[in-house]
Amino acid sequence: MAEKFLLKIVGADEDVPRLLLAYGRACGGEMAFVMRPREDRGVLVHQVKKQRARIWRTVSGQAPTHAPEEEIEPTVAVAEVTRMKSSPPPAGPATLRGAWTGVLYCTDGRPSMVLARKVASYGTLKLASGADGRWTATFERAPRWFSKAAQESVQRDGLAEAIQAGMGLVVGLVSEACSFRDTRRRNAVDAEYAVAHPYQPHRAPKDPTERYRPKPGPAYRLRQDDAGFDVLDAAGNVVARFGAREKGKAEKHLRALNKGQLPAVTVSVDVASAFGMGGLPGVTVVPALDALPTPEPPTGPTSAARIAAATEKEAEALAELALSSWGASDAPELLRRAGRLIKHAQALAASPLCTGKEQRSALEDIRRAAGAYQQAADAIGRGESPDVVTTLRRISERVSLAAARAAKSCAAGQQKLGLERPPPVFPRGNSEAKPARGRKAKTPEVDPAKDKALVDAFAQAIQAAAAQMGAA
Repeated sequence: MAEKFLLKIVGADEDVPRLLLAYGRACGGEMAFVMRPREDRGVLVHQVKKQRARIWRTVSGQAPTHAPEEEIEPTVAVAEVTRMKSSPPPAGPATLRGAWTGVLYCTDGRPSMVLARKVASYGTLKLASGADGRWTATFERAPRWFSKAAQESVQRDGLAEAIQAGMGLVVGLVSEACSFRDTRRRNAVDAEYAVAHPYQPHRAPKDPTERYRPKPGPAYRLRQDDAGFDVLDAAGNVVARFGAREKGKAEKHLRALNKGQLPAVTVSVDVASAFGMGGLPGVTVVPALDALPTPEPPTGPTSAARIAAATEKEAEALAELALSSWGASDAPELLRRAGRLIKHAQALAASPLCTGKEQRSALEDIRRAAGAYQQAADAIGRGESPDVVTTLRRISERVSLAAARAAKSCAAGQQKLGLERPPPVFPRGNSEAKPARGRKAKTPEVDPAKDKALVDAFAQAIQAAAAQMGAA
């Protein structure tokens, strides 16, 4: 079914009009059209509600042959329509009788146009666009004042060229009558008549394209394919990728972007350093393992034991987080946490207290954990979605085993060095010792300064271990 709306023509009484303007609701949305026939330029915009606009352009004067296909932001489309109709050409010759009228059609999604002008009481000049975009000029001569009706057509690429060719048809078909007088305005060729009857140009029509004021569409949109969900910006670039099971997270990310918020964006270290994005807010960088700081190896038996225990607990916590997190958007932060854990385990195994076979086994476990980490970090840097659950589980298992082996190795090493000390005995402050039979019970001597020094020493050891495990 064909939908149609009228063309508003600036310079409709001139031989070649200055502007063709149209606006209407057709083809499932809004259509705005502007053409400058003398310059062979034009644009056609098709806008569906809550979607990006689509635009068609011509620089050869041809008519649209299909629905607009190139995507464009609605605000940019409005600006281009405004630019196309601004500063129209100056008024041109208006020698032909009558005035141009036109209709823009939309038939099964394909636009087309027809312009007509009655240049004499017995003839009309029509121009119609074809499926190939070319214009066909046809002059139909009525039988009045002639022996029979007649019709001739000619085809041209541009609209202005087709109009000029159509005027040639008019002259040829009405030459049997007084073609000059019947088809020309008298005040355009008779100076004395023009003094008494000056030419009055047509009033410029109201611009219908002013009604094309679409609301700005979403700056970001979602695209689904076999690999999962991609968040695209206005230019169609991928700004975030999500797995096939992460539709909810992809939609949440999309809503945040369209609201002007800045969710974390993951890039590799190489990309971040190349484009200076390392300190950009909202950009999460997955660093290479070598880029993470390595803590100092523990040199005391107390700190080595406490760091080993804390490393095992952190590995267990990381494994639990991996089981509860299926999102690719969580992978960067979890991997950073796993990387810090690997570094702490590496420092523990490098302690001078650790020796022997257990130390070598611990270092091999750490090497395998580091390989799994780097493989996942490289995948994220390429824009892929690695198996976060499997990777973190593998890292946590290896690190936990390495910490246990390192603790065992360090304990064996400190025994060889004679560093093992008996545990300190603290006096029981509230208990009362029973006096020995036949002897008078002695009250244990209490040295407050010594007790305070021991408590402070253990407090400092605990704080140092906590600081090493929590350092980013």
